[in-house]
Amino acid sequence: MIYDLKITTASGTRFNEMISQRFRWIREQDYSVTAQVLNYLPDDMEAYEIHLQGNRNDQVFRNEDIVYIFKHQLAEMIAEHILGEWEGRLINREIHRSCRGLAAEEKQIVYNKAAQFLRRCNDNESLNLLMNYGRKNRIAHRILDYIHSNPLIVVEGFINFCLQDYLTEIRFAVELAVEERKNEKEYNDFVTLLRYFVDTQVPKINEVNIMMDENGLFNMWDGSGIKIEENYMSYFLDDMLLNEINFDDVLISILITIAPRRIILHNALNLGSEPVETIKKVFKEKIQVCSGCERCHKHSNKYTHP
Repeated sequence: MIYDLKITTASGTRFNEMISQRFRWIREQDYSVTAQVLNYLPDDMEAYEIHLQGNRNDQVFRNEDIVYIFKHQLAEMIAEHILGEWEGRLINREIHRSCRGLAAEEKQIVYNKAAQFLRRCNDNESLNLLMNYGRKNRIAHRILDYIHSNPLIVVEGFINFCLQDYLTEIRFAVELAVEERKNEKEYNDFVTLLRYFVDTQVPKINEVNIMMDENGLFNMWDGSGIKIEENYMSYFLDDMLLNEINFDDVLISILITIAPRRIILHNALNLGSEPVETIKKVFKEKIQVCSGCERCHKHSNKYTHP
């Protein structure tokens, strides 16, 4: 019994290596799996003819069963090949199509972000694994349906005509990457502008202490322990009531207004929050982190021992 399938794919991939490493169970059933490289294609393409050969009809497996199992394994292997070695090419193709005005360095940043979105679009790692498995499984089923009735599969053509939903996911990932990069650049420009204001302001206070809580609210006091934010909150109250600015904006605005010489950040558990990261970037060398004062211990005990 013989089954043959011709596969055409891009050159420079690990496809031949994948073939040699797979189909162990099939070979254990006394069937041979071989791959012949065909040499009639241009340099950027490779073609393989995969042969399954053997004849073992017994009470457990018929030849038809072995062929069906082999096709399943072959479809899974090609799906992994697409996700592992074509996905990057497809991302680059979409970037070249939709981001022609970007510099090469920016295109690389977009590429990295898009690839990350496709593999890890959720904070939950288990959900990411499930989604990636689902994508591979969906592609493998399409391939299996195709090779049931076709002795030749051209991988690029199959992707273009039979995996439109996968290409849509790639386009969406690139769009998200472009948007995130745009937001990052706007944020960096915003931080640069704030830095300019800080550098040109005359300091109005020597020291400001800030403690952020788990809800994003903050307390501020000066070097003498006197609260200072109440004098400034009323200035921003109308905008806050209209939802035009939030507490994060108010905090940064107050700090720029009073232009302290030194800012001490308290409560280490919340020092990685977005507003604190912005404060660090804007005020840089003026930032100090409290190593654990009495207020920090009280705040920590309040949430660990309510």
